[in-house]
Amino acid sequence: MTAVAWWIVLSVGTVIGVCVGMIGTSGILLISTMTLVFGMSQLRAQGTSLFVAALPVWWFALYPYARARNVDWRMGALLACGLAVGSYFGARWVQHLPELVVRRIFGAALALAAARMFWSR
Repeated sequence: MTAVAWWIVLSVGTVIGVCVGMIGTSGILLISTMTLVFGMSQLRAQGTSLFVAALPVWWFALYPYARARNVDWRMGALLACGLAVGSYFGARWVQHLPELVVRRIFGAALALAAARMFWSR
């Protein structure tokens, strides 16, 4: 970790946590914050984001959605199986790409997702 006070990192994590609970995503916010605010490399930020996702912290955000019956458990389980396999191979592959290429792939994915959401009904 770069030389940033622990309480700043904790505060940023709390703000990101509120956003995650509201919009249901973490990687975009975590990776962007770690690279742009904390100066972390793209690959290290992605790896750190995966570490955070592996922790049970997202259960706290899942609980209100589950109580409101806003979780499709079957689809989630199937997606998780596919993600487990695909993410392993994607993570191995990306280790061999230049960081600039990884940043551009990440940015393009964000831009495409944003455009799709912005112009959809």
